[in-house]
Amino acid sequence: MNLEQQLFGVTFKNPVLLASGTCGYGEEMQGFFDINELGGVVLKAVTSEAREGNPAPRVIEYDAGMLNSVGLANAGLAEVKRSKLPWLARHASGTHVFVNVAGKSVEEFAQIITALDDAEGFLGYELNVSCPNVKEGGTYFSSRADLLAEAVRAARRSTRRPLLVKLAPNVSDIGALAEVAVDEGADGLTLINTFPGLLFDLKTRRARLGAGTGGVSGPAILPMGVHAVYQARRRVQVPLVGVGGIRTADDALQYLLAGASLIQVGTASFADPRAAYRVLSNLKTGRAGGAAHISELIGSGRVT
Repeated sequence: MNLEQQLFGVTFKNPVLLASGTCGYGEEMQGFFDINELGGVVLKAVTSEAREGNPAPRVIEYDAGMLNSVGLANAGLAEVKRSKLPWLARHASGTHVFVNVAGKSVEEFAQIITALDDAEGFLGYELNVSCPNVKEGGTYFSSRADLLAEAVRAARRSTRRPLLVKLAPNVSDIGALAEVAVDEGADGLTLINTFPGLLFDLKTRRARLGAGTGGVSGPAILPMGVHAVYQARRRVQVPLVGVGGIRTADDALQYLLAGASLIQVGTASFADPRAAYRVLSNLKTGRAGGAAHISELIGSGRVT
């Protein structure tokens, strides 16, 4: 099956990307496979200042997936621009890189994007709107249309590069928020981020994560992610990026049928760092439903 597509003004040789927070800055994956084989890489979230993140343990497994509370640990804006992006410019020229941007305020989103925008080594941004807005008392940008609109608007004014907005699933109408993001200038949407979750140690009766609550990811959220992509596709026409629970080529096809043009492999990389490469290899050798080109699959799933 021909996997090549024209999106965001460039050619994606295939739809498989590595998800933010699961592949570091790309360099960490090079010992397992050549990241240039993939369609793209989304770097871990970048904040204005370096962050150590939440107390350990930060990641735990459970029967249906993973629970994490990393706390946006990252090298910070200055170091990403000084060393991470130059490495990508030298070693990842064969794939498309998106920088995931996380901010506690509209001003921080704009500040980070403005500071990075003249650097080489990446195609565009993925806006992490699952962050709490400190000026609104911790209300999440992704949970209110007005806050989402303000964050996307500020990001859009700060760059001409492609802008993805990564939406959170724990909202009443993700299709409506998809419309808000696109109306304010998003070139594409990433669906979905993790679900909020909590697990206890049955012996100590304390939370298993050091920070208490965390984000649920992995196989359990696959149907919810596919549903979110389907809901967004009914409301907007920009390219969609499906993420959540993808372990196999069949999982990736679920997102394509729902309307995603690209997919991201995330949690599966913790169990098998070559998971994304394996998904890609199986997509290349298959012709789902007799399709000769990926475009024949995108949005072709029927609900009724």
